[in-house]
Amino acid sequence: MTATLQAPPAAPRPVIAHVGIPGLRLVRSEIRKITTTNAWWLFGIASLAFTGLALWVNIAEAAEHIARARDTTQVFRPGRGMSAAEIAVAKAEFAQLHDLHLQAVNAAGNIFTSGQFFGLLLVMLLGTLVITNEFQYQTATATFLTTPQRTRVVFGKLLAVLGLGVLFWLVSRAVSFAAGLLFFHNIGLTNSLTEWPVQRAIIFNLVAYLLWALLGFGLGTLIHSQIGAVVTAMLIYLGGFVGGIGVFNLIRTYLIHGDWVLTSAVIMPPIASQVMVSPEKLYPQAAQWWVGVLVMTAWSLIAGAVGIMLNRRRDIT
Repeated sequence: MTATLQAPPAAPRPVIAHVGIPGLRLVRSEIRKITTTNAWWLFGIASLAFTGLALWVNIAEAAEHIARARDTTQVFRPGRGMSAAEIAVAKAEFAQLHDLHLQAVNAAGNIFTSGQFFGLLLVMLLGTLVITNEFQYQTATATFLTTPQRTRVVFGKLLAVLGLGVLFWLVSRAVSFAAGLLFFHNIGLTNSLTEWPVQRAIIFNLVAYLLWALLGFGLGTLIHSQIGAVVTAMLIYLGGFVGGIGVFNLIRTYLIHGDWVLTSAVIMPPIASQVMVSPEKLYPQAAQWWVGVLVMTAWSLIAGAVGIMLNRRRDIT
């Protein structure tokens, strides 16, 4: 009679507990992916360069406007042949140009938000690249296999993009604040940081960075081709601002004669962005700043929501 020896049952594999909060791990992972490429620091250098250039232009313009406002020798002289209405308009413009407080507030708003035009474009492009890089380098399959819950992955990327938007904003604002405070100190004028138009411009400058990062991220989820997404983003931003103003001016001149046509140009995301961050009206017929906030928020949320929904349903190969 032979005895059969049975192997002892295999010990259960130990369960290794995850360390940290899952959402934060995903965000850190996405930030590491971004910082391992050259795009983030190249964009950072470009952002600093554009901020410095914008500071130089804004400070030179502010110095000119403030010097004119301080000149008390200038007096208003209506032109010949001007009607009473034209004289009233010209007199009001003259009073604004020589209102030192108003010119100081406008100068502070522009200086302390210097570099925002191209800075917003760079943040948008960075948000686009974060998602399109997965498809460009064919790492999307591994990413979604590692974390099958696509929603968590997408939101991890989104939070990383928003964090980079805040970082770009902080660096640009630190540079513009240092230069702006030094400028106002040298000319012996208050920096107007206690004025609401200046505070509003700074606050919604941050909001603009976040919304354009979100819009770029949503665009990247909609268009997986990196080149296609980048080109589309640049057309939306640059073409939408320059071309949008031109198209609405043509409509008002030749088709519909009404100032509301120029006001409705705020439906274009780049124009809405500029309207909401300008310390004064972007142009005489421009919509109120809060309208720009609502329009820009709506565009960004729609792009982000549609992109996330498509990314959850789309096959990844």
